[in-house]
Amino acid sequence: MKKLIPIGFTIIALNYGCKQYEFTTFRLCNLKDTSFYFQSKLLHPTLLEISIRGYSDNPFVINNIRLEGGKIDTLLKMDWYGDTVIINFKRYKAAAGNLTFNCRTY
Repeated sequence: MKKLIPIGFTIIALNYGCKQYEFTTFRLCNLKDTSFYFQSKLLHPTLLEISIRGYSDNPFVINNIRLEGGKIDTLLKMDWYGDTVIINFKRYKAAAGNLTFNCRTY
């Protein structure tokens, strides 16, 4: 029985390592106030990473963080402790643009 415990721990560690690198992708072409939801595949996530790429004609807000308009290629990292992830997009002054959000939890 003692030999099975390390093997079980290794399988759990490998399973956790694979899940943390999976991205959830959202695309937003028509800039309007909206929210994205997805379920984290981790048991107890502690960090949310949001990679944003694309273009916006003016500033917009993601989860209360204001980003300037123009060409966007940025990475946001924030504490997150829930299973359900919520990304709130507010167009602020933006009227046109095309944005891609790649999100994952750690």
